[in-house]
Amino acid sequence: MKKRTVARSKSQTGKLLVAGAVCLLLFSGISDTLAINTYVRDLKGLAIPVQTFRVDQKVVALTFDVRNDEDQVAQILLQLREEKAKATFFLTGEWIQRHRSLARAIVRDGHEVGRSLYSDRDASQLSLEELREELWKTDQAWADAQLPEEKLFRAPHGETSRQIAKEIRTRHEQLIAWSIDAAPVAEETTAAAWSALKAALSPGEIIRLRADEITAKGLTELIGQIRDAGYQAHTISTLQAEVL
Repeated sequence: MKKRTVARSKSQTGKLLVAGAVCLLLFSGISDTLAINTYVRDLKGLAIPVQTFRVDQKVVALTFDVRNDEDQVAQILLQLREEKAKATFFLTGEWIQRHRSLARAIVRDGHEVGRSLYSDRDASQLSLEELREELWKTDQAWADAQLPEEKLFRAPHGETSRQIAKEIRTRHEQLIAWSIDAAPVAEETTAAAWSALKAALSPGEIIRLRADEITAKGLTELIGQIRDAGYQAHTISTLQAEVL
């Protein structure tokens, strides 16, 4: 069964970047036994977004994009605690500034935090100067909230461009995409959005969710589906530690 976007599946931009990376590898005669989308790779100065991890264990990464004041982070943390599941949260700097205590609560609960832009903007439409300003402002919010220095980054909507990739590479951060987009849109029910999730899972998948009200209401159901398929939900770093 093909992966749908539960699955509106893999980001097209990520696919194009990975395809380009394959061409570069073949042209240069480089051979590597690891899947090229397992890591952020340096190819002609271009960072390739991580979409999956090559692992043996039946584990997946559960990730949340946190961008708006309306996001239900506290409710999501409660459900994750009850389900004994771990996740990675990508936070905009603007959200951190207004919710420092909640940002620190994510870490206290044993979850992982990754950077995003300062504001909820389309990163691919920013000039280099604007991009750097956004990243700098997020860094300041991060420091003010005293969050751990994780080296993970995701743009607010997952947009990727050569400029973004090169800037993230310069910052020595990992550009994290996803392999399954399980974020329901407003007109969908969670049941419809997640109906194909179990069939779409395989070891090392990165599942993307928003921290919105729709997701918060159905998160227990989603985690149940993951476990019914024999998988455990973990952070990005946990999956990295399992890479073959």
